[in-house]
Amino acid sequence: MQTHNFGATYQEGIVSVIDPKSHKVRCKIPALEDLETAWLSFLTPNAGGNQFYCLPDVGELVAILLDARGEGGCVLGAIYNEQDPTPVQNSDIWLKKFKNGTEISHDRKSGDVVVKTQGHITATAEGGATINADTLINGNLHATGNITSGKEISAPKVKQGGIELGAHKHAGDSGGKTGLPE
Repeated sequence: MQTHNFGATYQEGIVSVIDPKSHKVRCKIPALEDLETAWLSFLTPNAGGNQFYCLPDVGELVAILLDARGEGGCVLGAIYNEQDPTPVQNSDIWLKKFKNGTEISHDRKSGDVVVKTQGHITATAEGGATINADTLINGNLHATGNITSGKEISAPKVKQGGIELGAHKHAGDSGGKTGLPE
């Protein structure tokens, strides 16, 4: 006499509802006349000490593994399709692309890492941060703390307190002005 049925079926479904708190989804399965599943766990790479949190959108095509009775199971992941095609066609690219346009990508061939966003980026490092690279900043730099250098700092113009250091003159001891700094 068989006491357990370890059979499982693979289905493709459309996410109908998400539960962000439990990290579960319900799906409608077109091949089963849009039968809506019970709450199914959405698999994630990490859920213990290291965690990864990401849920599919309602309407997204997903791969589902259901138990033999079709009552329990899990969602294995999303599936690219005609409505949601792959964002790149390059096996050397790792890409995380968000609905709002933000992208984080890594090209394992060149080693480049790119972050693109219309939003603000904040990095907080209580132990400090070190950049070991030549660095180019295209835009203004605003520091709210001290700037210290172990080497020379050069710039075509330097102002301190509204006075340009390379173009100012001092009152001379003979009643005139001194020349420009050399």
